Amino acid sequence: MKQQIEANYKQIKLDVMNIVENEMERIKNDPDLQHLVQQG
Repeated sequence: MKQQIEANYKQIKLDVMNIVENEMERIKNDPDLQHLVQQG
């Protein structure tokens, strides 16, 4: 049971990282939203 919880936790963490990465890319490429991200 503990191994399954660990596996789920790691998968969720990866999923969240992917979502954040994809959304950041989408925001950077949207002229109306670019001001929300600091370029640097």
